[in-house]
Amino acid sequence: MSVIIDKIKLKSEEHRANFERWVKETDYIACHDLHTVQRFVVSKVSGQDYDYVEVVAVSSLTDFEAETQTPLFQSLIAQFTQMADVVETIHADEILPGYQW
Repeated sequence: MSVIIDKIKLKSEEHRANFERWVKETDYIACHDLHTVQRFVVSKVSGQDYDYVEVVAVSSLTDFEAETQTPLFQSLIAQFTQMADVVETIHADEILPGYQW
């Protein structure tokens, strides 16, 4: 499984509450319609030059990149970019089985 890690910087601190609400009420829910997304979580970060990190586990990086061109994904990008920017993206492959409690 491939993992995409995005470091996210808010455009303004004033966007924090709206961004977190949007993640919970829109972004997470939209993942149900993104067939390549296996796991997705956004976490607050402190003490860094960015505000959040999102980790997206996908079944196929190639298929996910194709899915980013769909109208659904493009609408998510349009909403996201009103509040924040991705300042760095890391692509990785998981070493399975991993651990989860």
